[in-house]
Amino acid sequence: MSRRTRWWWVTLAPLLLVVAWVAVSRLGQPAQSLPVQSTGGDFTLTDHNSTPFALTSLRGKVVLIFFGYSLCPDVCPTTLSKLSSVVRRLGDERTKITTLYITVDPERDTPEVLKVDLASFDLDAVGLTGSRADIDRVLKMYGASYEIVPKPESAARYSVTHTTTLYALDTKGRVRLQFRYEASVDEIVAGLKAILAAEP
Repeated sequence: MSRRTRWWWVTLAPLLLVVAWVAVSRLGQPAQSLPVQSTGGDFTLTDHNSTPFALTSLRGKVVLIFFGYSLCPDVCPTTLSKLSSVVRRLGDERTKITTLYITVDPERDTPEVLKVDLASFDLDAVGLTGSRADIDRVLKMYGASYEIVPKPESAARYSVTHTTTLYALDTKGRVRLQFRYEASVDEIVAGLKAILAAEP
């Protein structure tokens, strides 16, 4: 072995070992280190088939929760399209995940309206509505919010601004991750795989 080759091995070998250790650690980390977040909780609303729906009925599945409304011009359809891409990327594992789309506009988003809205997306999603008080209670549990913006000049009469966080729950109904609106399909897929990997 030449002096130059020996120098490379002495210099690079420790560095390569550190890189390998970090990579292996990260591979094993997500399943073990996703904290249970303090936000969230169980609720009962009405689904898009006009049937009472309890979050507890999805125990054993990973659940995504998103707050929005059917007349939303951009954020909601964009998020639902993104989630359609997410579940396609998950392949066979998509059957382990259900999306809940909870309206922040229950006066206009009847079960029938939500059903028609969700039919446009390739997604195992349940549209949920209820009384304004019931919706507000769920929003508060998850730390979400909205504001009704009057628009008397428009036929819609008002719009709704709302938070856009996507909540990921494990199979016990506990919030394990929150995704920003800007989160990519890759980030959401990785997060869901981490939650699934953490399940027994």
